[in-house]
Amino acid sequence: MPDKTVIMKEAQRYLARGLIDKAIAEWEKLLKEYSDGTIYNTIGDLYLKKGDNKNAVDSFHKAAQFFRHEGFSHKALALYKKILNINPLDSDALFSIGELNEGKGLITDAIKYYLATADSLSKEGKKEKLLDIYGKILAVSPSNIPLRNKIAEIYVKEGLVSEAAKQHLHIARLYDEKGDFEKSIAYYQKVLDAQPLHRDAILGINDLYEKTGNLEQAIEQIKEASTLFPQDIDIHLRCAHLYIMGGILAEAKKCLRKVIEIEPAHIKARKLLGDIYIKEGKREKAWREYLPILDEMILDVKYDDAIKLLESFKDIDPLETGKRLVSLYKQLGENLQVAHELISLGDVLAAKGMQKEALHFYKEAIEITSDDDSLISKAVELEKEVGLEHFKIEGEKTAEELLAEADIFIRYGLYQNAQDILEELRQREPENIDLHLMLKSLYITMDNKEQTVTECLELLELYEKAGNVESRDQIIKEAYELYPEDQRLIERKVTPLPQEAVSGPSPEGLAIEDYSEEIAEADFYFKQGLTDEARGILERLQNLFPENKEIKQKLSSLGLPAEEVEKRDVVEKPREEFALPESETLEAQDIQEPALDSDVLDIFNEFKKGLEKELDAEDYETHYNLGIAYKELGLIDDAIREFQTSRNDPKSFIQSSSMLGICYMEKGVYPLAIDVLTSALEKMEDRGDSYWAMKYDLAEAYEKNGNIKEALDAYTEVYGWNSKFRAVSDKITQVRAKLPKDAEEGKPRERKDRVSYL
Repeated sequence: MPDKTVIMKEAQRYLARGLIDKAIAEWEKLLKEYSDGTIYNTIGDLYLKKGDNKNAVDSFHKAAQFFRHEGFSHKALALYKKILNINPLDSDALFSIGELNEGKGLITDAIKYYLATADSLSKEGKKEKLLDIYGKILAVSPSNIPLRNKIAEIYVKEGLVSEAAKQHLHIARLYDEKGDFEKSIAYYQKVLDAQPLHRDAILGINDLYEKTGNLEQAIEQIKEASTLFPQDIDIHLRCAHLYIMGGILAEAKKCLRKVIEIEPAHIKARKLLGDIYIKEGKREKAWREYLPILDEMILDVKYDDAIKLLESFKDIDPLETGKRLVSLYKQLGENLQVAHELISLGDVLAAKGMQKEALHFYKEAIEITSDDDSLISKAVELEKEVGLEHFKIEGEKTAEELLAEADIFIRYGLYQNAQDILEELRQREPENIDLHLMLKSLYITMDNKEQTVTECLELLELYEKAGNVESRDQIIKEAYELYPEDQRLIERKVTPLPQEAVSGPSPEGLAIEDYSEEIAEADFYFKQGLTDEARGILERLQNLFPENKEIKQKLSSLGLPAEEVEKRDVVEKPREEFALPESETLEAQDIQEPALDSDVLDIFNEFKKGLEKELDAEDYETHYNLGIAYKELGLIDDAIREFQTSRNDPKSFIQSSSMLGICYMEKGVYPLAIDVLTSALEKMEDRGDSYWAMKYDLAEAYEKNGNIKEALDAYTEVYGWNSKFRAVSDKITQVRAKLPKDAEEGKPRERKDRVSYL
């Protein structure tokens, strides 16, 4: 690795001797190991010194890109200014300044630079890049028709016909949304004049023909379109729709069949065809068309439509409709409706002699409506009829038969009937384990703990007798859990078996190393000045690791004054810092505004004009909303005008005054901001959050105007209300530090000349 100091000294030596090329070569050696914006800037200066503007600009661009990537936007702006001083039409520099302005919320300035970029690209003949630039401009104000129309004109002038058509199509849709159908049709026609086969324009203008009552014209136009686009489903559907509107059902069916030929599973086409069959009274044909679309309806969560459709066709296909209704009601959780449909299905199947299938649906219904005695009786009789015919054989029933019969009664909730059968069987086979297990289960269901324990003890003896230790232990445990205070268990000294202590390994403690990404994210936020975001992450980590010194240190550093944080950041940087001359470090608004030619200037004027409306002088709410819109777009002077108007409304006086004060502060006319905010505060009776937010704004206005004592007093009042509001304690510290200096001067500060915005 080359020695940085040696190379820099060598470059300086060459420079002192006037050997600029050799000095550049030395700096470029350094770039291979130490890529840095400072070095690129130095190389650019050297190229500029020798008159090589092309390489100078290239180096300045690399330096600016480096600093932008590192987050030093001011340094990047300074470098772009150097580039524009060399070449005022450098499109990359103009575009980059536009992006930086947009990132800072300076929308108007951003648009100016984007337009200057477009102007430069147009002069260079780089039309393909123009689209991206105008796209960014339109994204700022997508509903601004005059702006969009002006850009469309530029596209036409540049020969970009398809792009102009896109803008005309967009304008046509905007007018359609506004209800101005005449202008909408005119712009659709502009698209078709340029591109006769533009399908979206064809469909758009066709829809407007229908809206304006020109049904015949709409039908004729769409018929022609269907021949031009024989495989276009949307056009055939549109054709069918218009024929249905005109009552020409035969032609509508032809259009829909074409759609189904192209896409057999097309839901909308089948639905429309089914609707036509319903109108014609052909319900069975309609059902065949509707059947495939039901699943799609359910997927689209159109449950009500699906249910309504199924109910209307129950008489055509009761089984298919019933099964689908059951599925739908289950999804909706409507259990009573599920049971109703299950019973209906059972009745239909029973009437057809399909007893087994009917019984299946009855059983499922009973699980939902277990208190329906008539249904239970129906199911019991049907089950006996289907599966228990052998019970009717004369002679004594076997234990298996009796247990099966008892099981049926239990499943249908007829517990007393089941108990009678099982108790009778107990007399015959007292040691039948299956019998006692069923009795135990029955008594648990009936919540008869005493009888349950009795059966458990019976089973205990039977398991011991059979040598079944595992089942014995399980039944002991179950008996004790059910009724531990039962005297019979105590007398027998039956206690639950000790459970093995199951203790899994304790989970490993969390390590701070597992959160390295979160710490890195907090560091990034801290360096970018986003202290609230950094603090939020670190506080969450402190909750997890309350004793971690690193987190405590980082949290405490967030409370440092900005100067110390910046100083620390500089110290921690391993590379040599880039320090531009003070004259080169400037805000975006300090850079000379780009010169715009007439076409581009027209677009900018349309951008602003598109926001203007014909307003009633007393339409205060609209004036206020327009002021908000202007402020968001960076049009502060226009916002001030609107807020001054809306401030005349007593209902919006406070909020308008607040916004007006903020706008005055952005313009730097702090005395006006102080007057407006003071006036509003005097009229506020409610001392809630809004009051103190405005008081804080007033304190800032005092501070920026140089009224340090008044600023300190206002900040102190806010602190007394809420010490954590907007880091007011830090503000008090900063302002108090300025106070002694001002006091020593002992001279009243001159007030700035007021600028009238009235």
